[in-house]
Amino acid sequence: MKKSLIALCVFAVLAAGCGKEQTTSTSVGDVKVTKKGDNITFEMKGKDEKTNVSIAGSDKGVALPEKFPSDVPVMPGAIVKVAMTTGEGISVQFSVKANQADAVKFYEENLKAKGWTIEATMNSAGSSMMSAKKGNRECVLNVVTESGGSLVQVMVPSEKS
Repeated sequence: MKKSLIALCVFAVLAAGCGKEQTTSTSVGDVKVTKKGDNITFEMKGKDEKTNVSIAGSDKGVALPEKFPSDVPVMPGAIVKVAMTTGEGISVQFSVKANQADAVKFYEENLKAKGWTIEATMNSAGSSMMSAKKGNRECVLNVVTESGGSLVQVMVPSEKS
């Protein structure tokens, strides 16, 4: 199902054109694609779930999702490149000027300062992963080296009951 939605999204982007909006109905739901300037937004509505994805096509970035947790730190100067909200949680990719080690240090220190417990870390050449927990909530980070800094992906699953 996800592959068909991705293919549909690619088709919709091509069909939407610059500054336009296109909606396509499928057997699993509707997909609305909006292209505004350099940014593209997908809104997928199925029977049981709604998914929003915003992708930045420039260095200006896109907005954080409305429900991005206030107790999950955002590195100063971070540019949101991709923001996704689904029924399963929130995933955001930031571009930061810091190198991988400094970005990992920032998130480790600031998650702890906001009451998160670091449960696991894994480092390899060019990539680091970290998982944290706060009550019944989880946060997973992946930091990879990119030209001029790092790419930080933050995933916050929906709360478990």
